[in-house]
Amino acid sequence: MTTNQSIIWFTAHKCASVYASEILQKLAEDVGMIYRNYEGDLWEKGQSLEKLIYGNDSETINNMFKTTGHIYGPFRQYYPIPEMEKYKVILMLRDPRDVLTSLYFSIAYSHDIPESQKTEIESQREYVKNKNIDGIVIEQSPWVRTNYEHYTEYLFGKNNVLFLGYEDMVTDFPIWLIELCKNLPIKPSEKLKNELIDLAVFEVEENIYSHKRQVKPGDHRRKLKVNTIKQLNLELQDVLKTYGWLKDERQEADELFQLYLERAGEKLNNFKQKFEQAKHKII
Repeated sequence: MTTNQSIIWFTAHKCASVYASEILQKLAEDVGMIYRNYEGDLWEKGQSLEKLIYGNDSETINNMFKTTGHIYGPFRQYYPIPEMEKYKVILMLRDPRDVLTSLYFSIAYSHDIPESQKTEIESQREYVKNKNIDGIVIEQSPWVRTNYEHYTEYLFGKNNVLFLGYEDMVTDFPIWLIELCKNLPIKPSEKLKNELIDLAVFEVEENIYSHKRQVKPGDHRRKLKVNTIKQLNLELQDVLKTYGWLKDERQEADELFQLYLERAGEKLNNFKQKFEQAKHKII
């Protein structure tokens, strides 16, 4: 087995984590490392990595993680893995407003339901479908914010941590891949890099029943009410500023005002059309 420095991939829900697992597995195969997706494997069995990590069984945890020869992930929340400074850590995150938007559609329509999680997920699906998207994203925003805040506190900016944006991956995958590979403690083959580029397809027709419903950044502006976005901006402002999703508050306010005017105009046009249709029926 190779003695290359081990790699840990942290991310969040709805940040292409399933796709990340495919990349990590291919990387491991390419360079002769061992790939472990502990979180995903335990979830399929109806078990929790969080409970295992925080269960104070240090011997089990130490045996699970090795500082050389392994690639671990994706992990969708922060875990205090022993000797984290000895690993190369990749942190890939997405604008949390888009995460919350995508999470609504995932829970309501498209999330896979393994037999071990069937009762719980079906209950969540029924609950979400009986509420509107704006209410759900506001309801879910605290735990998403907490997850990002943990990443900020424990990982972001550390010397051994590379931050990658989901938005960069889906808008310019070749450049994103170059940035990833040049910061890895391994050297993937050109064959693998070309294969990953060929397989990277991010132009999809939106389908609420598909796991890859849509991937374009900024979907929260297309799906949420303006007042909901304003509330999220306030609740998530520290996270949004830290990771660069909110650079200019004045510009954001102007763009939201324009969005409000556009939607008001659309409603007015719809009303005019209905009025004209009703008038013709009367005549």
